[in-house]
Amino acid sequence: MRRTLWAAGAIVLATMMGCAGASVKTYVKPPTGQRQYGNIKKVAVLPFDSVVEGAQAPKIAENLFLQELLNRGTFEQVEEPRYVNELMKKLKLRNTEGLDREIVRKIGEELQAQALILGDLLVYGREENSEIVEFALQVNMVDTENGDILWSGRTYAKSSTTLGEILGVNQGPSPNAVAARGVARLVARLDSEFRKAREAEVQRMLEAAKARELAGEEGAPAAEEAKPAETEMAPEKQTEEILLKVKPK
Repeated sequence: MRRTLWAAGAIVLATMMGCAGASVKTYVKPPTGQRQYGNIKKVAVLPFDSVVEGAQAPKIAENLFLQELLNRGTFEQVEEPRYVNELMKKLKLRNTEGLDREIVRKIGEELQAQALILGDLLVYGREENSEIVEFALQVNMVDTENGDILWSGRTYAKSSTTLGEILGVNQGPSPNAVAARGVARLVARLDSEFRKAREAEVQRMLEAAKARELAGEEGAPAAEEAKPAETEMAPEKQTEEILLKVKPK
């Protein structure tokens, strides 16, 4: 009987403790034979928007993302949100929601950035009547030249409930700690996928150049055959031409 009760209690505790971790889902615009990813040298991180309560939450997510991005070194230059704020005031933009292509292009010109990073904080904090902490963030990278989304990613992180928390012995992780884990996973995926996209883009450009070269070589004999008969040189002239080419200087 005691074993049965102990086993049942263990199952209940395991169910209550749940699973911790961070999941990431992303989209990458397929590279083409034209240089797009290779042109992205400088990005500008715009102030993050948020659907959650509290003015500090989006700022915390924004700072975590910026720090991870700088540590990764994915781009040569990163314009920080604090410097973008002044430009947004100048353009009379309260937030980044619903930016049209013209505004994206204008921001890119002003900041001399080839891409903008837009963040939207979806979830941050503890579940109601629970010690479980949740965090969700959506990030889009937009090409300032044409407004296309080059990369998009969403992360969702959740804490587990430990046995110590259930028994009231200790507290669980802070919302900042859970957010940091989710952001780290998201930026790591951004870095990896962007570098792969650059390499794929270069490979496609090399293949396209090789294909054009081969097409030119295959078309050369046909072009010579298409020459009018009257342009052919007399045998004496051809001999003289050959001698001139092989004559040592």
